[in-house]
Amino acid sequence: MKVYVNSHINFKIEDLENVEEKYDTYIYTQYGIYQKYKKHFFLCDCENNSPKMSKTIFGQQEYLIEENSFKLNKQKILTSIPYHCYFVNRFTRRCILDNDIVFVKELDNDHFESCYFVLNHINQIKHIGLYIK
Repeated sequence: MKVYVNSHINFKIEDLENVEEKYDTYIYTQYGIYQKYKKHFFLCDCENNSPKMSKTIFGQQEYLIEENSFKLNKQKILTSIPYHCYFVNRFTRRCILDNDIVFVKELDNDHFESCYFVLNHINQIKHIGLYIK
């Protein structure tokens, strides 16, 4: 599950040693979001696997929790690129912290940044307070 925090992060992920990096390419169209897998673009199944968002207040912090994420529908392939579309090149940097918490920093088109934590269990949310201001 992804946990978004509305506070500043106490550290820089660039300073950490155990970091995984990857690049993804998306196409946003009026018919849906397509993600590149190998050499083709497949539809992200947003209707059947829509993420469930919930707001939680733990201590003095407010968290936004996304319980599941989108999945690729490999039955629906993009055969031609539509006229009005938006390409997104996403750079993702993941770092494993203590207590099996993963910190993720995503950068879309080298401009838009989003940061969140990935947890296995909701009980780990109390350990996130160590990493935020």
